[in-house]
Amino acid sequence: MIKQLIDKYYEETSQLRQSIHQEPECAFEEFKTAEKVMKFLDKYGIEYQSGIAKTGIIATIKGNKPGKTVLLRADMDALPMSENPNNPYASKVAGKMHACGHDGHTAGLCLSAAVLNEMKDDISGTIKFMFQPAEEADGGAYPMIKEGVLDGVDGAFGAHLWGSSPEGVVSIKYGAMMASPDNFRITVKGLGGHGSAPQLAIDPILIASQIVVSLQTIISRKVSPLESCVITVGKFHGGTAPNIIPEEVILEGTLRTLNNDVRKVVPNQMKELVETLAKSYGGSAQFEYLPGYPVLVNDERMTRITHKALKEFVSDDKIRIVEKPDMGGEDFAYIAQTVPSNFIYVGIMKDKPISHHHPDFNFDDQNLKVISETLIRSALTFLGEN
Repeated sequence: MIKQLIDKYYEETSQLRQSIHQEPECAFEEFKTAEKVMKFLDKYGIEYQSGIAKTGIIATIKGNKPGKTVLLRADMDALPMSENPNNPYASKVAGKMHACGHDGHTAGLCLSAAVLNEMKDDISGTIKFMFQPAEEADGGAYPMIKEGVLDGVDGAFGAHLWGSSPEGVVSIKYGAMMASPDNFRITVKGLGGHGSAPQLAIDPILIASQIVVSLQTIISRKVSPLESCVITVGKFHGGTAPNIIPEEVILEGTLRTLNNDVRKVVPNQMKELVETLAKSYGGSAQFEYLPGYPVLVNDERMTRITHKALKEFVSDDKIRIVEKPDMGGEDFAYIAQTVPSNFIYVGIMKDKPISHHHPDFNFDDQNLKVISETLIRSALTFLGEN
């Protein structure tokens, strides 16, 4: 029955996905996207609240029988980057693109809602559908939680279309799945001067260069080799001319960890190293730690529920239990640290890996069926066990 209902609504939600793709909107700007979602929900008489955390939506389907409440989540935001104009149904908005699959997440959740709405007479419990803004930038899940979207929720599921996993393969991970994507900013101050007389200046470029190299000693000598930790400096800005030693250099980067104890300790070690090293060269440095999302940790029971649900419609060779976590970040982590949750990868790769955040990112709309059925069956299995 589920597959038949998915087929019934597939074409409509495929068109919805392509429409969203052509009009991408970035963090907390998802007004047109939200309107499209609401129009779909209105068409099928699905109740919802809008304007949560500015552009977020929470839809609700109540089963005919009492039971627990489960939440299914999708993110709606695009990225501030340009798409290859030769791509199918390419973005019509300059400098904005759905390059991570959020258009598919949104359309897939609408597909799930339409199917479950037809099944509500046989459902025990309540299903909430969370359409959230700003996963890519500001963590839209957090303000939606602050506004009460998880009130009364007993468990949650989320899914991500995954470009490095083969099409049709659904991956689950017990425990820590994705890292905390924290950022940092280092301001190095020296004494400017002429490039021909460095002895009369304090070169912040030299100091900053030493900092970039030395930060890696924290990974190799301060963090256990059994723990995962990444420090990457992605921005190095300083100077205005080849013969001028500048007054200041700005470094920006990211810190990725999978262990909250490591996450607490490493920024302090970075701060101490940065300040001490700068002082040793006669300059100074300010270290700013900019915490991002928490570590995404899947609940063991919720992961088992998804595993059980997958066996109802996916062959064993299409179910992958991931052993190693990913060092990317996901603000579904805010949900997972509040209620028992499970996050799932749905493969979209055909012949070669599909790079997320790339101008050519795209996938076959048929994958909407897989992400939708994964969420539907996970929710129904959860409610059935409660």
